[in-house]
Amino acid sequence: MPKSEKSFKIRNLQVLYWLIFALCFGAFAFHLVYQAVKTSATVDEPAHILAGHRHLQCGDFGINPEHPPMLKMVSALPLAFQNWKEPPFECGSRLTTKVELFLYGPKFVVQNGIDKTVIPTRLAASVFGILLAVFLFIAVWKMFGQLEALTALAIFAFEPNLIANTPMVTTDLVISATSFAAVVAIYYFCQKPSAPRFGLAGLAFGLMLASKHTAVVFIPILFGLMIADSLIYRGEEESFTKMFLRQTFNFTGIFLIGLLILWAFYGFRYRAIPNADAPTVTVAEYIAANGRPEMLGSIPAKLAGLGAKTHIFPESYMLGVADVVASGSRNMFLFDRGYPTGKWFYFPISFSIKSSVALLILLPLGFRSAFANRERRREMIFILVPPLLYFAVALTSQLNIGVRHILPVYPFFIVAAAVGAVFSARKVYVFRYLLIVLLCYHAFSTSKIAPDYLAFANDFWGGTSQNYKNFRDPSLDNGQNLKFMKEYVERNKIADCWTAGSNNIAIIRAAQPCRVMPGSFPLSVSDEPQEVIPPVIEGTVLLAAISMPPRGGAEYAPIMQTEPIDRIANGVFVYRGRFAIPLASALSHVERTNQLMLSNRFAEALADAQKAVELAPDDARTHFALGSAFARNGQSEAANAEFQKTIEIGKTNPGLFRRFEVSAEQEIKRLHENQ
Repeated sequence: MPKSEKSFKIRNLQVLYWLIFALCFGAFAFHLVYQAVKTSATVDEPAHILAGHRHLQCGDFGINPEHPPMLKMVSALPLAFQNWKEPPFECGSRLTTKVELFLYGPKFVVQNGIDKTVIPTRLAASVFGILLAVFLFIAVWKMFGQLEALTALAIFAFEPNLIANTPMVTTDLVISATSFAAVVAIYYFCQKPSAPRFGLAGLAFGLMLASKHTAVVFIPILFGLMIADSLIYRGEEESFTKMFLRQTFNFTGIFLIGLLILWAFYGFRYRAIPNADAPTVTVAEYIAANGRPEMLGSIPAKLAGLGAKTHIFPESYMLGVADVVASGSRNMFLFDRGYPTGKWFYFPISFSIKSSVALLILLPLGFRSAFANRERRREMIFILVPPLLYFAVALTSQLNIGVRHILPVYPFFIVAAAVGAVFSARKVYVFRYLLIVLLCYHAFSTSKIAPDYLAFANDFWGGTSQNYKNFRDPSLDNGQNLKFMKEYVERNKIADCWTAGSNNIAIIRAAQPCRVMPGSFPLSVSDEPQEVIPPVIEGTVLLAAISMPPRGGAEYAPIMQTEPIDRIANGVFVYRGRFAIPLASALSHVERTNQLMLSNRFAEALADAQKAVELAPDDARTHFALGSAFARNGQSEAANAEFQKTIEIGKTNPGLFRRFEVSAEQEIKRLHENQ
């Protein structure tokens, strides 16, 4: 081939390379903006938006200490230069309880305009995803090569879980981005130690700590990587002891830089709130106040308490650790079955359902290349060991409420899949064409479900339209469907409609026009008493799958016995007719009971709770509400009896009633302590 012709071909390939890069990157950015605009505010976002606003407004870190502040502060930057309707308590005047946060967060968003507050904060949050895409591309190019980098970007740009979580004002994507950056930075420092690389490793480490409390899982992983890398690749002249001490010293320095950066996000102030005279709480008090006093003697609780006493970390950060401890376990729902606690198999199954076909097919090639490609074995240790260890730790977690909790493994697995794919394509010529077809299918299968990426399930499991058969948690529905529901009602000119779904009642009321029935999320976090649902309703019912059994009870069984006339997005079924729903009516009285108690209207709350038990005497939720109302009215003996009844009924259906059973046990203990 003549030299000029060869040069022309190379230039064409370079143009094609950067064209594909631009298409992938542009598609990723488009999907992020499309989801940010088209989907409704999810369950946690209003609370995080208000928290970020208050972080910037007065340095109040006593609101939402459950998560470090970085994501919330960056997301709230677009709100910083406008006047907003504020909550009825002064910024930074006191610690804000979770109940208050989930009360005033949605009210803040609704009163100031849902789209006006949510869309700008989502676009700001998307910066972390954009930066991760750029960093991943550059890192893979440097570590493995140009083709590997482009293949990784092509998988990354259309991976539904990353698209779904990037624009959300939640912490799952940001910990994925910063943990990946920290591992890559540690790799480059180990490869060629220098002061700049040392500083970059410390910076990445600090950003990781400021992202989410699960960053603590990566601390021993990163230290272990440094030791293992030096053990494998150290020079013959250096003893193991000398190597171990050297890397321990280096890691300590990286940790201290990271700790300094973490403190910077908290304004270098220990106290969670700027008001030095306001009362505070200890870690033990915080755990007990969040409903888990039985955890006080556990090792995690003791470590959290020790960390708070040393003042090594800011107070708010340690209260967040206490919140993680207090969360303990939650009910798990998988394949139309409810479990009282999380199970080890949740995340492996979730990963197999929620990950794209391209990633699932190519990832085994990445594992194979780690052994077959000796030239890149060192790099593959850093790419595969952290996510595998993180995944292993996740198996022991009992907070099985969505694949987003293992989102940090995705950037690593995508890189491994890309490296394995290119390695195989170089070995087997025909695989190059198969890889192109697979990546095109990958892009198409993700784009066709836009913008409902949160509900994604791959075609191995029947596709996104069948995902309601797999999950009753945020892997299906996290409240993103409200705009879809509003569009459906307006398009079909429906006037008499009812809905039950997943979100805070203030958001549901404001985001769509139907009358609100009890759903899967505790709607009672409201100071405006809910409308009572009559025992018999008539009209169009928009019923979210997440409110159906096993997460929900039998409250909507009479509706589900009929055939749905339509479906909205991938998780809301449409029914029409006349339905007798006494249990749903009872639960609306339960929600109203909780709302009235929140407003200290205890006598009215008791009347609603008694009506709830009258309508549904065999449901643990109604008896727990009545017990709570009796307790608030000072009738301890009657309250104790209702809590005992709650426990008795709860044992018949632990998957649905487990949290009420546990709460009833705690309430009985409080009653005895107060006597």
